[in-house]
Amino acid sequence: MKMCDECGVNPATIHLTQIMQNQTQIYHLCQECASKKGINISVGEASEALQVEGVSEPDKVCSRCGMKYSDFRTKGWLGCAECYHAFESEIDELLIQVHGSAVHKGKKYGVKGPEKVKASGDIKRLRHELAAAIKNEEFEQAALLRDEIHNIKQAGVE
Repeated sequence: MKMCDECGVNPATIHLTQIMQNQTQIYHLCQECASKKGINISVGEASEALQVEGVSEPDKVCSRCGMKYSDFRTKGWLGCAECYHAFESEIDELLIQVHGSAVHKGKKYGVKGPEKVKASGDIKRLRHELAAAIKNEEFEQAALLRDEIHNIKQAGVE
């Protein structure tokens, strides 16, 4: 279990990731140190506060797993992939409150579309042809192949 970065005594219950100007900082804080810094994140308490104020949350239910929206608010996790669709507007609202936006603006790791795979195969093939053209002193053909490789790269595929 990760200990609090601030006091080093209590276990960290709040894990805060801050991204500013492409620099990422991760903070692991206990509830007490987070409160001292003005960070108060508690899904359960927020849910209770809304009920105390007389604002009733919609108790939507996921059609696939049967999870209620109120259970999500209490536990902090979803039951299945369909929950993302069942509670879409509520999740978007929550993301806007926490991150300031519901739109992902970061990197997409490990995603290769079919056009990228095809283009990288084309570039590999063209490089072999280019090496053969240079070896055979076919410099006009080599120049055309070089330009074709350059055009594929400029398209942002590789």
